[in-house]
Amino acid sequence: MTDWQGVVAIERCGSYDEAEMALALERVLAPLGGIEAFVSQDQTVFVKVNLLMKAEPDRAVTTHPALVRAVVRAAKRAGARDIAIGDSPGGRTTAASARALFEASGMAAVAREEGVRLSLLDDSVVRVPSPGGALYQSFNLGREAVEADVLIDLPRLKTHGFMMFTGAVKNLFGCIPGLEKAQFHIKVPDRRDFAAMLVDLLLACSPELSIMDAVVAMEGAGPSGGTPKPIGALLASADAVALDVVASSIARFDPMDVYTNSVAHKRGLGPATADEVRIEGTPWRELVPDSFQQPARDISRGMPPAIGRWARKHTASRPYLEHRDACTACRICEKNCPVSAIRMIERRPTLDLDTCIRCYCCQELCPEKAIGLKSPWFARLARRGGSKLA
Repeated sequence: MTDWQGVVAIERCGSYDEAEMALALERVLAPLGGIEAFVSQDQTVFVKVNLLMKAEPDRAVTTHPALVRAVVRAAKRAGARDIAIGDSPGGRTTAASARALFEASGMAAVAREEGVRLSLLDDSVVRVPSPGGALYQSFNLGREAVEADVLIDLPRLKTHGFMMFTGAVKNLFGCIPGLEKAQFHIKVPDRRDFAAMLVDLLLACSPELSIMDAVVAMEGAGPSGGTPKPIGALLASADAVALDVVASSIARFDPMDVYTNSVAHKRGLGPATADEVRIEGTPWRELVPDSFQQPARDISRGMPPAIGRWARKHTASRPYLEHRDACTACRICEKNCPVSAIRMIERRPTLDLDTCIRCYCCQELCPEKAIGLKSPWFARLARRGGSKLA
């Protein structure tokens, strides 16, 4: 075993208090050379946050504004001449809904108080090559994110029903504009192929720095319907894959059970275990909680393709209206289903499971957490006793 080329720095941070966050950020970046190793005088900086949906910071759905503020201030001190905070959220986004999302997430307040810009990546798009891409050799991406001198990726540590885990690599999916994101669920519905697309996207975006908000993570039905889970740390690296391998290990995953980690490793772009990564600061094992609720595993993994497709169709978790009284008939699930598998009947969503491709966009984007995921009983039986990282 040899050290992976990536270095991941970890620093404890017990709260979103402004002073504590600023100090933790300074300390986590110090082993990497400080913010000055990434941001120089007169450069432009794009801070790519996770703004999946309109949600208040304490729900652990979005990147916390305290981290965003600390990063903006650090970039200013390093001499950045222009800083933008932005994302392309999941689903349909209008000017009004973008404003509401920026306000609810706390990003609007940070922008106003720090004198920086907010950017909706749907507004201007450019075609960007993916050097070494396996499935995709180029992408349409938000211009500001990829044309900035420095792209800083600020994910939040969360589970993900489709990809198992969402971190630095998955967060870059928000660089793809608007409803084009939903089309990828049609083009690459297989989980491993979707992960291969995300790794190609990483090569196109090539962020200079990733800093993960793991002060409070999300477990269970992530990336939006799960439960906040205190971890108490920031993680930082110039290597997004290495960061995700370490972060998913903290969340008690075998890193190779996370699709993006596994695909990247097989392509020589990342380590297989956290022990292959050089850790600076807090040892990652000190942060592993006693328990961390994970999404249901895909039991078709490793099966021959034809058998695997049948197994996925009959064993994958199925979305359903779990909390009928919580549903407000907002139609967000219906409008954002990439295969039009949802219809509103008597003001409630009805899912056509034969059409459904199990992308879980409906569950991710439901603002009331009314849609849940349910596994068939025989799939639950097959998963019982499955492996967990100790």
